[in-house]
Amino acid sequence: MSLFAALNSATAGLRTVQTSVKLVSDNIAQANDPNRTRHTAQQSVDASGQVVSTTYRREVDKALMAQVMDLTSRDGGSQVTTTYMQQLGDLMRTTNGTPLLNDYSDKFQAAIKTLSTSPEDETAQYQLVQAAESFSREIRRVSEGVEQIDRDMKTDITKSVDTVNDLLKQINAINNDSVSLQGQGSAANTVADKRDGLVRELSTYMGIRTVERPDGRLAIFTPSGLALVDAQPANLSYDGGNINLQVGNQVTSINNHLTTGKLGSLIQMRKDGSTTEPPTPASGDPTTEIIRKLRSQLDEFAKAFTGPTKPGEPTSFADAYDNGGTAAAGEQANQFFTGTDRFTININAKLLDNTSKIKQSAIDDIVKAVNAAGRSFSADGLQMKDTTYSAMGSAITGTWMAAAKTASTAANSNKESMQLLSERYQSQTGVNIDEEIAQLQQLQTSYQASARVMQVANAMFDALEAVVR
Repeated sequence: MSLFAALNSATAGLRTVQTSVKLVSDNIAQANDPNRTRHTAQQSVDASGQVVSTTYRREVDKALMAQVMDLTSRDGGSQVTTTYMQQLGDLMRTTNGTPLLNDYSDKFQAAIKTLSTSPEDETAQYQLVQAAESFSREIRRVSEGVEQIDRDMKTDITKSVDTVNDLLKQINAINNDSVSLQGQGSAANTVADKRDGLVRELSTYMGIRTVERPDGRLAIFTPSGLALVDAQPANLSYDGGNINLQVGNQVTSINNHLTTGKLGSLIQMRKDGSTTEPPTPASGDPTTEIIRKLRSQLDEFAKAFTGPTKPGEPTSFADAYDNGGTAAAGEQANQFFTGTDRFTININAKLLDNTSKIKQSAIDDIVKAVNAAGRSFSADGLQMKDTTYSAMGSAITGTWMAAAKTASTAANSNKESMQLLSERYQSQTGVNIDEEIAQLQQLQTSYQASARVMQVANAMFDALEAVVR
């Protein structure tokens, strides 16, 4: 090898070391960034030792990343489901482990039985009226709470849609930067890391799949194939019932395309198949159509006390009171409860303000009514036969407590799976300080070797120059 070839080789080695040291130092400096992947560089040289090209790479496992995004989406959906199911549990409230709806129902029925032992006792009458008022008020309170949860969900969807739109715009901007940064060193890899972080954040809101284009752009689609980011970002909007996707002048409802992620769970919880044409039966999934089911169940529970007797069933509470004998002077002849649904059920105002007394001749009949089995309960998400008034209330609260527990268990499982896979992905693609330090040591050795070659070549040049003189 000639001295010039040796110098060229040593110079190329130093340049390679310089490039690699820069990458290693950047890796170490950003090791704590969860979006940072390990960056490496590979250089090719010609026969003379000159660097021809440098290829910059990111350590990315695309298959593993796809799994991480899928589990992230599932975790995002299960976490928001658990949050609202916990709110529902808080709405039901408990006293010594018993939901207040059941507690007030039991106290109301106990007060009826107490009054039956001494119908003329004004204190017992007063206690029954107050127990009935607490019971009906609790139904109204829970019903209004359900509507508030529904309003909170709508607000949550609106905010989430805004966040998704912002993420899509940021990803599209980075796509444009990636195209312009192609061939300009490691800068394209840096923005690609940032884009990966945005994509993972996007996956918490909705299920997605990605396709990398040859020019460095990242196309993003829903699992069913609707484009979210490609040539341009899509724009999502929410009209109170549907999440619509607009690309150019084309607007498409994507409710049925959202099955996972925060938006998917919110849409499923607010879904109401009874409003479609034709109406569809309520979902068997306890965490789907929860607003629809709660509305229906609370309405049916209220009607059980305010409505007429169903064919083939024991006398209803309302009929037992209205038809239970003749009212004496000063007694309320009918309508112990007023109203027809979960919002309007209330104890008769005349009984509440004591301008009328409870009809004593009906007391035995209403005792039989509240004790009677053989009733049916038919509401969205809850069907019962041969049941009692007390069992109806217990079934409603029990169903939702069980659903909340199921949702919490699923959320914990999804979270653990997501964290385990994320840690695995990070260990394979992220920066490992120990490996980078070992790489620095190797680079130091390479630097010393190249520098030594240059020193020897320089000494030989000096010797030749001395010979010529």
